[in-house]
Amino acid sequence: MCGIVGIITSEKRNLVPEIISSLKNLEYRGYDSTGIAIINTGEIRRVHRLGAPSDVFVPQQISEELGVTSDGLSVAIGHNRWATHGKPSEENAHPHFDCTDTLAIVHNGTILNHELLRKELIALGHTFSSTTDTEVIPHLIEQKIKEGSSVKDAFLDTAACLDGSFGLALISSNEPDRLLLAKHGSPLLFGVLKDTLIAASSSNAILAYTNTFITLADGEYADLSIGSGNVSYKIGTIQDRENLITKETTTITDHSREDMSMGEYESFMKKEIHEQPSVFRTTILGRYDETTGDAVLGGLIDYEDMLRHARQVITVACGTAHNAALVGGILIETLANLPVRNEIASEFRYKKVPISPEEAILFAVSQSGETADTLESVKEARRKGYTTFGIVNVVGSAIAEAVDAGVYARAGFEIGVASTKAFIAQLAIFYLLAIKLARERGMTPQEGQSILNELNKIPNLMIKTLETTESEIKRLAENYASKGIRTINFLGRGIHVPICIEASLKFKELTYLETGSYPLGELKHGPIAIIDNNALSIIIMPHDDLFALNKNSLEQVLSKGGNVIVVTDELGAQNLVLQDIEVIIIPTLKNQLLYPALEILPLQLFAYHYARALGNNVDKPRNLAKSVTVE
Repeated sequence: MCGIVGIITSEKRNLVPEIISSLKNLEYRGYDSTGIAIINTGEIRRVHRLGAPSDVFVPQQISEELGVTSDGLSVAIGHNRWATHGKPSEENAHPHFDCTDTLAIVHNGTILNHELLRKELIALGHTFSSTTDTEVIPHLIEQKIKEGSSVKDAFLDTAACLDGSFGLALISSNEPDRLLLAKHGSPLLFGVLKDTLIAASSSNAILAYTNTFITLADGEYADLSIGSGNVSYKIGTIQDRENLITKETTTITDHSREDMSMGEYESFMKKEIHEQPSVFRTTILGRYDETTGDAVLGGLIDYEDMLRHARQVITVACGTAHNAALVGGILIETLANLPVRNEIASEFRYKKVPISPEEAILFAVSQSGETADTLESVKEARRKGYTTFGIVNVVGSAIAEAVDAGVYARAGFEIGVASTKAFIAQLAIFYLLAIKLARERGMTPQEGQSILNELNKIPNLMIKTLETTESEIKRLAENYASKGIRTINFLGRGIHVPICIEASLKFKELTYLETGSYPLGELKHGPIAIIDNNALSIIIMPHDDLFALNKNSLEQVLSKGGNVIVVTDELGAQNLVLQDIEVIIIPTLKNQLLYPALEILPLQLFAYHYARALGNNVDKPRNLAKSVTVE
């Protein structure tokens, strides 16, 4: 979703380069447009552009345009937009002003009652220059100031009027030494330095300066100000603003700053694909006991009795996280003999689920821990009495705080918008969770030890897969892209079907081409109609129990003149003597359930290199944002 930044400092300096640098680190949250506002010589000045800050902002040029003098600045705000209300345009780019140009605000979230508020404000004489939901906010504040409120009270009274989600940062030329923040439903935190406070939607924007943060909770505000030559802050709640809150700082130590750099790679996505073996290893590290053949998930230790007696598992997630949960569902059903219901979060929260809360446990899966539909599903499930667990990547995120307990993924920062290493971390957790639930239901220590022994080998086999497949994948992707192939289907059976779904999603995200993903058995029930010599079928079929059946389906595709790429293992390749197919070979595994961790890698690479061949931006695909914090 959108990303916001605000800086206030007692050591006046040109803040424009710092704002731009922080905005660049938030580009994964939105890059339709970008803007900056400062208070300079007693007035608010702003610039805004269509596009991402890394493409349209040069610090020296923007500083000159804003008229920054050698005296420096005390406060500045910035914004990256992912359009939800109003098309991408300079008029709709943040920061937004009031009628007097004395207030400027940046906003991450969605205001659901903006149309009603806009009508009321227009009736009061306010004029609007954009079609965004955000612009009602500075006008509401302006109106309340006209009616006698202070800037702070007007800001908080306005926040209390808003229906929806928001992370807000406000500056006023009438109070140039103050930066006001408010949060509800959208992430917002600020970093603490000796002479500077830096607010942002994510710590990504702040880590270059400090790893010490204060995270605001829903319904809280922060008043950042300069007084007596120092910066200070006060925190309270929007509804009870007189009673201040004392909050401890949090120090982030588990995310490396190296995640914020491409290093030797040509893109963040390429880097993150190649980081997956390390992520898988880190995610399972210390979370299993080889002597007992059991998983050790510390975050769930107080709920082991509930895990032992649960009669059904529900997962709620969106996008790639949902696809990881689909794999997890098959793992749990196969190993633990426990029914799993995989729900898309945006649907789950509005439907009746005929499952007793006493019999089911719910796992919410989200990379950011801020996904709006997943978060609301957790809240709804808790209202109905379900015990909820989280599988999230961000410590202290909204979902992490909302669930009863959970397990953190250890993917580190993921900058590429199309998720790769977060998916593999979620997959690793589901392997451990399935083992834990199975050991509680009759799996022997020896069976658990066998799976864990092979699971421990997966990271090295992932490295081998990446090393041995990428050059051939790149050749195939460039070849089919040059042919103008526009019909692509991903096909498989069993546990490989969710990998087909995830591969199809990754291909759509990066290439902007429509793809299909089907169980191979469904091919003859309709999808086979689109197969011809201009179509490409990518079939996942390692040498498992269904190999012979899959081979028969492969013959059907070839009989219709279709182009085929087969992803199989070494043993499967030896048993394929067909002509006119391309084969991508991954290592052979003893346990067939572990193949997803390997076979997703060449499919991520295929989408990546196909998109590069089309000239697309693989780190910032069109119309997408990393964290979907609006409905």
